[in-house]
Amino acid sequence: MTCSHEHVTRRGFVNTCLGCGAYVSVALAAGDTFARKAFARQGDGDLVTTEPWARVEQLGDGLWAIISTPWDGATRTVSNGGIIAGRDGVMIIEGFNTVEGGAWAREMARKLTGRAPTHVVLTHLHGDHSNGLSAYLSGNLDERPQIITTDATRKLLAERSSEQQPETKPGETTELPFPIVLPDALVSASGETRIDLGDKVVRLVPRAGHTPSDLTIELESPRLVWTGDLVFHGVFPYYGDAIPSKLSASCKAMISDKSTRYVPGHGAVASFDELMPYIEMLDHVGESAKRAFEAGTPAAAAWQDYEIPTRLGEYYRFRPDIVRYAFEAWERELKGQ
Repeated sequence: MTCSHEHVTRRGFVNTCLGCGAYVSVALAAGDTFARKAFARQGDGDLVTTEPWARVEQLGDGLWAIISTPWDGATRTVSNGGIIAGRDGVMIIEGFNTVEGGAWAREMARKLTGRAPTHVVLTHLHGDHSNGLSAYLSGNLDERPQIITTDATRKLLAERSSEQQPETKPGETTELPFPIVLPDALVSASGETRIDLGDKVVRLVPRAGHTPSDLTIELESPRLVWTGDLVFHGVFPYYGDAIPSKLSASCKAMISDKSTRYVPGHGAVASFDELMPYIEMLDHVGESAKRAFEAGTPAAAAWQDYEIPTRLGEYYRFRPDIVRYAFEAWERELKGQ
């Protein structure tokens, strides 16, 4: 891994890099009963604590899932994440939606393990996972963790911030509601990286589909996977930056073992069997989008006729036109754009 901390402070970054986080935060702030059901169901872990914005479930010795429940404006975290504690290190998964959310996760790690985090892993660029990264850099310099992501994700974060720099008048400055942090420890997007926390070896597996660069965090004993936003459990996924053929392929490669538990990017902890309909739904969306493309029907019109088969379950739509993003992503890919 290569290292160097860097901050970016440009307002335009907020408008694009928030990605699905902006939509999720707004839509779930007043979540209806169905939305709350999708996010609120507790898995088979032991409940450790509950806050208005999230709950913490223990999934094993030194293993915790952070499951966000962003109701009634409680958008401190928004995305899911986790904590992995080994003999020699403590890893937090995700930066979360706000600096306050990141600070809460850091303090939760300290409370549960008695130690400061040594590693933070960012699964992808979207703001509901990355906005709070600066919280991990405050305080004692000796306790600052490495912030890890793929080299591709770091480049995407930097490019979007640069491309969206707002115009200002001479002497005028812009301010962000949070400081942007570019991860300092980079792993290759072409091969898995292993981090030894002592008695736990964590596999960082580069994938793609939700964005051009996604990272999953995987343990072999017990078998656990933090999927990032490759998986939305009980929620229709956000395709704004998706490469849809890779999304389906990544999910099929990742969700392949019946004994594994999966912590999704949004929604409750899930089993292999619970996620099989999700994979089938991704394929059904793709088949429908491809048929529309072959028939010459623009995505902007085709998505409006799409319905998820009842047999595949219910998926909360955090905005009425969320399916449009899926059809448009498929259209872009089929056009080679």
